[in-house]
Amino acid sequence: MATRSIIGIVNEDKSITGIYCHYDGYLENNGKLLLNHYNNVGIINELMELGDLSYLDKNLYSDNNSHTFKNPQPGVCVAYGRDRGETNVDGVIYEDLGGFEDAMEDYGCDYQYLFEDGKWMYRAGSQGKWMDLTPEVCKIKA
Repeated sequence: MATRSIIGIVNEDKSITGIYCHYDGYLENNGKLLLNHYNNVGIINELMELGDLSYLDKNLYSDNNSHTFKNPQPGVCVAYGRDRGETNVDGVIYEDLGGFEDAMEDYGCDYQYLFEDGKWMYRAGSQGKWMDLTPEVCKIKA
């Protein structure tokens, strides 16, 4: 069974770009990966350009051309468009936070992650409040 999530970033105009991620959306996986590997606007925008994901991982790109959905390279994100050839899986631009929050129920997600002002926040469940994403929350050992 999947633990679905939505990952987003607040844009300069206060709109939010978001992507769906099907697997491993819980804090100990996606939360940890976001904190450790996706912690600046540039890399997060590259992540958004991949569009919806089957799963998030440490790297956006493989170091060879053999990475596919059926033959993924370890440590590389699997994207529906790039790796499965699917269409209509680009990131979505939400006009405001309310629209982004509503998407959680639309996709049946358990977690939502949002990067704003240089830090990650998360919420669990569609009624959850936004909290800071920290190593303690993700159970990351120093």
